[in-house]
Amino acid sequence: MEIDFRSRYRYATAYSGASGEYFGTRPPVEIPESPNDRFHRVTEAEVRRIDLISYRYYGDVRLWWIIAEANNITDPTYLTPGRILRIPSKDVVYMKVLP
Repeated sequence: MEIDFRSRYRYATAYSGASGEYFGTRPPVEIPESPNDRFHRVTEAEVRRIDLISYRYYGDVRLWWIIAEANNITDPTYLTPGRILRIPSKDVVYMKVLP
């Protein structure tokens, strides 16, 4: 079975076969809590920009999904101002989540 990776949305990747059948989005990833986790209060300017939060803590906008997974966020384009997010520590991210 050949899988074609196509971006359907800005923040989600859809998996589908070569003939177009849809398999769904990537499977969830377990991100364990760590004593080195940080917490971040979402500002008005960050409401639709979880990528900016990712850059602030990880130096890479592509790691936004780690913050989303750790906080059970299904739509990362909709954050409410004042929401507190758990930011998994870099140690956990680089040792346990990223290959």
